[in-house]
Amino acid sequence: MTAVRRVHLVPHTHHDVGYTNSPRIVDAMHARIVTRVLDLVDADTAGDDAPDAFRWTFEVARPVLSWLRTAGDADVERLRDQVARGRIAVTGGYLNMTQLPSASEFDAAYELLDRVRELGIPVRTEQHGDVNGIAWGVVPAMRRAGLGRLLMALNPDHGRPPAQQPTGAWWRGPGDQEVFVWLSTHYGLGEEWGIVDGDVESADRRISDHLARLADREDLPFTSTIVHAGNDNRWPTAVFRTVVRAWNARHPDVPMRVSTVDQALDDLEAQARAAGDRVPVFRGEWADWWAHGHGSTARDVAAYREAGTFLAQGAATLALDALRAHDPAETEDGPALATVLGYRRGPVRLRSDDEVRTDLAQVDEQLLLFGEHTWGSWETYSKPDSTFNRSHANASAGNAYAAYDLARDLAVEGWYRLATRGTDEPAPAATPAATDLVVVNPTETHRAEPVETEVDGGRRVRAVVAVPPFATVVVPLPADATAVEPATAPDTAGQEARLTVDGTVAVLDTARWHLEVDAARGGVVSLLHRASRRELVDLRRGFGLGAVVTESPEAGSTHPMLTVDPKRFRPEDPGPRFVQTAAVGAEQPTMRRGAGWTSVTWRTWAVTVPAVETTITVHDDVDMVDLSVTMHKPYRRGPESVFVAFPWRVDGPRFLVETAGAVFVADAEQLPDTSRDWYSVQHAVGVVGEDGSGVLWTTRDVPLVQLGGFHTGQWAERLDVQDGLVASWVADTLHFTNFQPGQDASGTYRYRFAPRDGIDAVAVARAGRDAALPLAARALPPGTARPGGTGVTVTVLEGDPDAVLVALRPVGDAVRARVRNVGVDAVVVRVQAPGGSGSVRVEPADAGDVLLPA
Repeated sequence: MTAVRRVHLVPHTHHDVGYTNSPRIVDAMHARIVTRVLDLVDADTAGDDAPDAFRWTFEVARPVLSWLRTAGDADVERLRDQVARGRIAVTGGYLNMTQLPSASEFDAAYELLDRVRELGIPVRTEQHGDVNGIAWGVVPAMRRAGLGRLLMALNPDHGRPPAQQPTGAWWRGPGDQEVFVWLSTHYGLGEEWGIVDGDVESADRRISDHLARLADREDLPFTSTIVHAGNDNRWPTAVFRTVVRAWNARHPDVPMRVSTVDQALDDLEAQARAAGDRVPVFRGEWADWWAHGHGSTARDVAAYREAGTFLAQGAATLALDALRAHDPAETEDGPALATVLGYRRGPVRLRSDDEVRTDLAQVDEQLLLFGEHTWGSWETYSKPDSTFNRSHANASAGNAYAAYDLARDLAVEGWYRLATRGTDEPAPAATPAATDLVVVNPTETHRAEPVETEVDGGRRVRAVVAVPPFATVVVPLPADATAVEPATAPDTAGQEARLTVDGTVAVLDTARWHLEVDAARGGVVSLLHRASRRELVDLRRGFGLGAVVTESPEAGSTHPMLTVDPKRFRPEDPGPRFVQTAAVGAEQPTMRRGAGWTSVTWRTWAVTVPAVETTITVHDDVDMVDLSVTMHKPYRRGPESVFVAFPWRVDGPRFLVETAGAVFVADAEQLPDTSRDWYSVQHAVGVVGEDGSGVLWTTRDVPLVQLGGFHTGQWAERLDVQDGLVASWVADTLHFTNFQPGQDASGTYRYRFAPRDGIDAVAVARAGRDAALPLAARALPPGTARPGGTGVTVTVLEGDPDAVLVALRPVGDAVRARVRNVGVDAVVVRVQAPGGSGSVRVEPADAGDVLLPA
């Protein structure tokens, strides 16, 4: 038992991009706060060492970064001086992020801190508020960014903290890097206690009660604590100083000091080091209870995720184009690739090198704005039809679509620059018919996988294509797929696909697969992999693989979330009981046969999802299976969920989950009391049986999953694994604020999976990367393509080659090759390009850079 002898009062504005007002208004106002804080410091006559001196923490970095874009030299000098005096601290988190952002998005955010540090302003701490979790891979990313401390002022509503608030701990990353964490109280208590508004009596009473509770704790070896003075988007004032003065007059034995977060954590971190083993060590994913909000706007999230793919494709192809040896026949400014902007033609080469880098950074910004935690207004549930609520939702979604538009355009331009033979000749009067399928591999690994593209503005073709690393291949455009009647349909390679149909059941046999679809049971009832003799589908739940499953509270339930307040969906009120119903169909499935692949399509429906079309596609030469679900899901209010179910037959399953910058074992590698009911994944999950075999499953468009069963409303402390079910949680409305109370989740959702032996974290990380950065294909007229390699190679000199993932991006006057090590041992990697090469050593679960001359 240790009594608190010092109170750090940390003033800050909690940064919501919206909520209290439109994001269009709030985001600009946060930049103005910087000048307001500088003025308040200048107006303060207290000495720099005075306990009640005005001090301020910018909770996140974005307001300062935005302010710096237009700040004059005198104001920049004011900021630098006041940070040096200990009056202001700038923190390292870009925004209060959800678990949507990828490792590359976190890296992009941390790299922006260089702009602050170039001014001589230190950035040492990340402050994270409101959200219940943060991805495990943030730990090594923070360390690379020079951040060694994390203040988590999480809001326990609708979730649970991993330890009693407050607690100091070390959070150990996947590669054993560590940051000091102060798990603080809810950031908004300062306002609730009257501190922000100068209510001396209320503040004295509430802070005294808080310190008394801390004195009763046996687990807390700290003589200092933090009290917050701030709340959602509060305009800075100095009123809280009256509370400090009154407190110190009444409690001289427990002095209170206005502190920046850096000053407070300097004190607490030093105490943690002195306390040794009395300070706990957290290791694992900080899985966010609020992540189910990612299912509240399914189509917007899908656009955001596709924007991330386009950004990675555009960065890689533009970088490869910059690195390769160019054809001397090309003009200095580059070839004109089309005379029409848009449609299905290639773009005019519009961007200079500077414009490429500017546009890439703009996509980074829009992705980060969407991945931030504020998705709706404070009145999403109390006034769901208000114009303000709709405007807020439009502004939030606008970040995803702005990212999508610009990233897509970058990806198209990069692909055409790299893959085609540009010409300055006038375009022909008539566009020649496409005859070639041109495929670009933007990654360091030889890949053979299915690709699909549009031809002539409507029809689509599919083929399995093998492409060397960082290269382009051209193959003949495959013939259109044809519908197959129940019969034997030989393909051009002499293999056969046999289809038989009986009512709602279709049975398909190929050399690689035995597949049975029953629309009456919602999906695939048998998927036998012939080579391993493994049946992949578990039918004990009564519905097939790929079935669309709706979920709603049990009829007649009197649970308080339904009868009193939607806020009562929380751990303190377990439940209600939810009922799952699979969409079913009565029609005969159909089959199509293409060049090396066969698909089966079936239609189903449910009360809240009136039309579903699902297609599963198997391939002759690879084990990868594609499944797409196109659903009509109209807007409806009230608690409900929509899943796409993948009931895998795996004995004793455990689940390896890809989070940003890491892979963790669900339940076993998580912080206590973090979410087990649902997870937000990047793109991949490995379902691994007792013998090490299982399924690598990836999702392109939607991140939420429930694992081992349906768990909605359980608020479980441990993951209850009933079977190998991966339930892709497409859409839900289970909130009380911020997220929307209903949505039109109509759209197409895409998945890919394959049976595998020896699934480990490396395999899951690689599968996730490949899903996020697929091969890029287009159909072109003859003689248009430029096939071959780019002269860029990656050689692993030491360590596991499979553990190395490389992402290329133009930066400055060079191309950056970011080498990410997803393995358990260090690697040494050489990256070579036509103009130069470099090597880097990368520790486990970390990343390093090689700069190549462009």
